[in-house]
Parts: sequence; structure tokens; C-alpha cells
Amino acid sequence: AEALGTAEGTRLARWLTSESPALPLSRRRTAGARVVVELGELLDVQEDFPAEFRALGKPVTTYGDRWHCYHWTQDVQPHWLAILPERRELVAARLVRDVSAVAVDDTRGAAAVLPLLAESGGVAGQATHLCVAYGLGARHPEDRLAAVDALLVLAARGQLDAARLGADLGELVRNGAVKPSRLAESVRTGAATGANATIWGILRHTLTALLADLDGDAKPAHARALGDLLTVAAECAERSGARGELPHLAQTAARGGSSRLITQARRLRSALVEGVAA
Repeated sequence: AEALGTAEGTRLARWLTSESPALPLSRRRTAGARVVVELGELLDVQEDFPAEFRALGKPVTTYGDRWHCYHWTQDVQPHWLAILPERRELVAARLVRDVSAVAVDDTRGAAAVLPLLAESGGVAGQATHLCVAYGLGARHPEDRLAAVDALLVLAARGQLDAARLGADLGELVRNGAVKPSRLAESVRTGAATGANATIWGILRHTLTALLADLDGDAKPAHARALGDLLTVAAECAERSGARGELPHLAQTAARGGSSRLITQARRLRSALVEGVAA
């Protein structure tokens, strides 16, 4: 390429022989009930890309007017990941606010991109996992199913960070961005494919955050539907033979009463203690 003696040949040679580009500095920000990701600037994109694409190297901010190019319409959504191949996280950061709408605003369709995101290349970092988390809490079943597909693809490729996704879901439920009843439907669908250990690995981190809220005097808004999540968690723990302690579970299980929340907390505690494998 360099022997061509052209500017583009030289640029291509430099790109082929360079190290993999590092991700820009990123940070999580809260905007109302939403959690989004901000990105710093990408100098390599601004310097090396054609002029029409250099805007992709500009910072992504929480309160900007636009989070992606106005050309990125629903019609060309399947091709979004081709704009920055092998740099999935950069696209995910520009999509996370739109994807969040399927959970926060009950819109339809924005989560359809999630399986494509999971099948893309590059780091699957906090923006990718946040997109999946919002999809799992979507209002419409087809969006939830797309998120489950993405979750399973990431898991099959060894790119799923269960602790990160579980913690994200716990934060989003506590913020009110994701309804636990919808999340329960999504993880139940995922477990039905046989991915019991994967789903349990996610829910153990989600439940740690949500059960901690029950220790206070005030009853959190998500407490009513927490029994559904505990049911799926107990089923997955039983089927996968999971063992170990889950913070705050013993206190919940020790409460009096026979509500679904208390009953399923006791069931989960028994499964983790006894190592039940269905």
C-alpha cells in the first residue's frame, strides 16, 4: 500500500501496521432516570477519516442536541455497526439513549439493533452492556426478545460481563428506568433456552442491590415486583446447582409472612445452601 506513493496508500499502510486503537476516555452520567455514557474525542478518527466521517470523532455528551449522525435513520439501522467496524463500543455509546427509550418511554423498535451490536467486533464495554440492560426492560416483547438474543450471543462469545450487566440492571431498576416485572419476563425467556447459569450470574448482582433496599424502613417502589425476579433466580439456582451466599437474602428470607417475595427468597436461600440441581 505504501509503495503506491499516494496519500491514501500511505494512510492505509499506517493503519495496517498500527496498534489497535484505544477507546476514548468514557464516564457514566445520570440524566433523570437514565444512565448514559459520555465519550471523549477520537483523534485518529478526526485525523484519518474522510471529512464526511470526522464528526464520529467528536465527544459524545449527555446533554448535547444529538448523539449520532442525523443520517442514522431506522431504514439504515442494520448498517450502523459497519460505520465503525470492530469498534462496537463507540457505536453503542451513540445508541444508548435511543435504546433506553424502549424501557423509559415505552417506545417500540429501537432495541432491534441489539443482536447486531452483540455480533459486532471490538470491546463490549459499559455502553454495550447498558444497551442490553435497557432492552431487557423494554415495554414491548419483540424488543425484550432482541435484548435476550444479544445477551445470549455475548455469553456464547465469552464477551458477557455478568457482574457489569447485573449491576447495571440493579441501578436502572432502582432509578425507575427498568420495571422489574419486565426484566423478570426477559430473564425467564433467557433461562428457558438453558442458560440458567448465565442468568443466575447476572441476577445475583442485580438482587444484591435490590435486596439491600429492603433493609431500610421505607419500602422501595420495586419491592412489589421483586418476587418475580426472585422466582426466576431460584429456578436458575436450582437448575444450575449454584451455591454460596447472596448479600441481604438471609434477612429477607427471615421476615415473617407468606408473600411471594418472602416465599421465593426462602426458596432461593434453600437452593444456594443445599445446592439443589433440578
